[in-house]
Parts: sequence; structure tokens; C-alpha cells
Amino acid sequence: MFTINPIASDYCGSPNPRTLTWNKRTHCCSWSGVHCEDTTGQVIELRLSCSGIQGKFHSNTSLFQISSLRRLDLAGNDFSGSLISPRFGELSSLTHLDLWRSGFTGVIPAEISHLSKLQVLHIWTVVAYGLRLGSYNFELLLNNLTQLRELDLLFVNISSSIPRNFFSYLTTLGLPDTQLHGLLPGRVFHLSNLEYLCLSYNSLTGPIPSKVSGLQNLQLHAL
Repeated sequence: MFTINPIASDYCGSPNPRTLTWNKRTHCCSWSGVHCEDTTGQVIELRLSCSGIQGKFHSNTSLFQISSLRRLDLAGNDFSGSLISPRFGELSSLTHLDLWRSGFTGVIPAEISHLSKLQVLHIWTVVAYGLRLGSYNFELLLNNLTQLRELDLLFVNISSSIPRNFFSYLTTLGLPDTQLHGLLPGRVFHLSNLEYLCLSYNSLTGPIPSKVSGLQNLQLHAL
């Protein structure tokens, strides 16, 4: 249901159209970008970033039947105008989901919060605020995705305050230009594993401690 259009972009540079090398006469575990579990042969990773994939991303795609999938990287492809299907929530084994600059629009479905094993969630819209996440859904993410290590949402319209229930596992918290407002919870300054923090271009209020000793691993920040 997709076409391959390997055009260079600012994000990808020269694309790597992996799917053009796929051959149905060979086992899919040998295909570029496809990784399988050694003992079972089940597909556990699809790393297809910057592959020049183009077209509508329909909810009936067979991708959602790969229940063994742990890592899905679709960054830098062009699914312009496609919605993020609630069926992403059926991929219950996912630990990594990367949808950076992939052209999705509309509401990020609450079903994403069903991915309780998720450790990495990256979503970056091509058009500013082309994706939105309701305040209730944002709280659901933080309540249910307790294994998250990296949360990166850029240009996603969250339009809410920051809930207080951040979890201590986070190493990356990137929420720039997401229409956040209200009080910046002091809890943010006690995320001891945090290495990257970016909350710039929002409307947050409240004091920033002169000493942030709770962020002993912080390497880069932008407030």
C-alpha cells in the first residue's frame, strides 16, 4: 500500500530505501531493517527510518498483526495526512516507538498509553501542532507508561499543565514548543536519571532552583 520515493531531506539527508532490497523469495529475517529473535524467528524490530516510504498509513495494515514487535522506527518517512491509528496500542510488546517527522496528523490516540512496556517514545510533527495530545491523554501517558526512559514530543500540541507524576526512570524529557502552561512541578528537578531536559518555548511558570543537585546526570538542558 506504500510507494518508495527516495528523495533527500533536511532530516534524513540521503535516504536509505531499505524495502527496495526486500525479496519475497528470501526469508524476511534477512531483509534490511528487519530483525528477528534468534530462537523463535519472530520479527522483533522494524528499523525503517528514512526509507522513502510514502502513502496513507491505514489501520488495516498487516503491521499491526506482528504482536512480537518490540521496536518500530518509521522516522523520516512520508505518511502525510495519515492519522496515528489506535491500533498502535495493540503492539503490546513495543519498547521503542519512533514516529519523528513522518507526516502523521490529528489526535495522538489514548491507546498509545496501553503500551506498558514502552521505554522510548519519539513523536515530532512536520507541521507545527499538526498533532495534538489532549490533557487527559498526556496524564494517561505518564500514569501508564511507567517504563519510559525517553519521552520526546516536539511541536505536538499538548495544551495542558505538566502533571506531577513524572517517573524517576526518565533519561530524556523533551517537550519543547508543545503549548504547555501552568506551574513547572518541582518534581522535574529531582529526576536523578535525567540526562536531557528541554521545555523551551512554552508558558510555564514557577521558580527554578539555584541548585539542582537532584539532576546530577544532566548533560544538556533548555528551559
